[in-house]
Amino acid sequence: MRTLRGWLKRLTGFFRKDHRDRDLSAEMETHLAMHVEDNLRAGMTQQSAKREALMKLGGVEQTKELYRERQSARS
Repeated sequence: MRTLRGWLKRLTGFFRKDHRDRDLSAEMETHLAMHVEDNLRAGMTQQSAKREALMKLGGVEQTKELYRERQSARS
């Protein structure tokens, strides 16, 4: 019974991981867009606004990877 439960947990975890990754990507894009908007309102050009927003977030992919590592440590 424990073996079956373990397999089911792994299987559902696999599908949840895809869902979590999509949610995380969407959330990061939202934060990036908000920072870009703030920078544009402050008078920056589109290119400068995006560059500053990316620097402020500390790298979108790095942040995602950090989040994934923390989530896997919890499991």
